[in-house]
Amino acid sequence: MLKHIEITNKEGRILRGYLTLPEEFNGDLVLMYHGFTGNKTEHAGHFRNLSRLLAAEKIASLRMDFSGNGESDGEFSDFTFDTLIAEAHLMLDYAKTISDVKRVMLLGFSMGGAVAAMVAAKRYQEIDKMVLWSPAGNILEKIKKAFESGIKLENGNVMMGTFELSKAMVESVNRYDVYQGIENFKKPVLIIHGRKDLAVNYLISAIYSVRFFNSHLFYLNEAGHGYDSLADREELYQRTLEFLKTR
Repeated sequence: MLKHIEITNKEGRILRGYLTLPEEFNGDLVLMYHGFTGNKTEHAGHFRNLSRLLAAEKIASLRMDFSGNGESDGEFSDFTFDTLIAEAHLMLDYAKTISDVKRVMLLGFSMGGAVAAMVAAKRYQEIDKMVLWSPAGNILEKIKKAFESGIKLENGNVMMGTFELSKAMVESVNRYDVYQGIENFKKPVLIIHGRKDLAVNYLISAIYSVRFFNSHLFYLNEAGHGYDSLADREELYQRTLEFLKTR
């Protein structure tokens, strides 16, 4: 069963997403965090595709758009690291209220991987496993660089392609350290990264792997950031699925 979900954040904006709940639910739920300029379906439909594979294994999934992204309220120019982190915690709060959920696992792609690790650092007792796809430990630097190189607007923001990146976003990233406290999470972590990733250097995943007590790092030699080939996509899904369904 696919159910439309709405959650209201503290600013009163509605976050929209999907809960995929299999008929024979085993009590496991995977909460997915999307990447920078991404959405709840994700690049190449990765989150949608994985949600269907998980459902076939009796595992539920929750995937939502952060505010200013996808179908959630707000504009991208309203999006800051403060709203991002607060909403990631809000989504976890909601996931834990879903009927019959016994275990919550996190999956984050790119920026969402960095966010998942930051949430796990704070709420390590509430999360049972975590998967990081190409975790963007460089996201703070990338946002700053995008702001510096973007087309300046009269309101102080910049155009980053078709996205309006706010000065408030850049100011907010200065308050965060994506690696702070992640060693608190000592439960199983799977990290997958493509060696041909041009957006997030694959060596960043090695940093994450060292910082986590119980992690396994796997590189896909030919994959880029989007895991665009059929072979890379299938391996990404299969390794993720095997990890998540193992108790």
